[in-house]
Amino acid sequence: MNRIYLFLLIMLSMLLAGCASSPAAIDRTAKAGEWLEVTDYIDGDTFRVKSGKDSVTVRLLYVDTPEIHNEDEGSDPYGDEASSYTKELLEQSGEVRLTFDKESKDHYGRTLAIVELKDGRILNELLLQEGLAKVMIVEPNVKMENVYKGLEQQAKHDMIGIWSSGHEKSQTDIPVKKAAQIGIELMVDKRAELVTIKNTTYDTINLEGWKLISVRGNQTYTFDSVQLPSQGTLQISSSEKNAAPNSKNMLIWEVDNVWNNNEPDPGELYNENNELVAVWEDQ
Repeated sequence: MNRIYLFLLIMLSMLLAGCASSPAAIDRTAKAGEWLEVTDYIDGDTFRVKSGKDSVTVRLLYVDTPEIHNEDEGSDPYGDEASSYTKELLEQSGEVRLTFDKESKDHYGRTLAIVELKDGRILNELLLQEGLAKVMIVEPNVKMENVYKGLEQQAKHDMIGIWSSGHEKSQTDIPVKKAAQIGIELMVDKRAELVTIKNTTYDTINLEGWKLISVRGNQTYTFDSVQLPSQGTLQISSSEKNAAPNSKNMLIWEVDNVWNNNEPDPGELYNENNELVAVWEDQ
């Protein structure tokens, strides 16, 4: 009887050990900010990278390229061109760096990301600029909605790629949402890495959920519950040189070199409803 009991204990221990080391327990997640090796190409908006020992499927955020099908069905117009363009850029880059919005996975388990190439360009944006993708917004991932709609509108205006026929429709037929609220001014000192927001109204404004965007750099600062007093100003610094101890009107953007000093880099401010409140043009 004791031998049978001992045998059962050994078998149970082996079973539990096997479950603990099962591949199903691995969480295949790519980390933001790391350079990851591109390992495979699927289509215009999907590819794979190596993250540690795992293969991670990446789906481009905010964009949708035409489909490519099998030989019998054929591809959607510009599907092959979009796929080839993405493959060429990824091959040239070799590695990519990912950034995310609120949700980093879709219901297929793919990683949803903005994809930065080695030369600093953004793959998602390049596809829109070349007319090889449409904007596709799936809530709650709306951080770059208005910026990407603007890129799509320009390609549509230039009638390039999928817009060359003049008959294609898109989400951007709906204008960029602008807030009814006025009285907010936005100023950027790029070299000092310093942003100033001024409230010219007589009402205190809670900035919780608002977003400040560096358009060219594709970087976003999201506000916590911060009060912008009437007739007051608030500064956001991405340089330690500007950081003043105990300063109530300065917030720290903990990212280096947010603003592009070599090219125009507009700043945009959005409220909690993703409505455009103020723009700094950088002309």
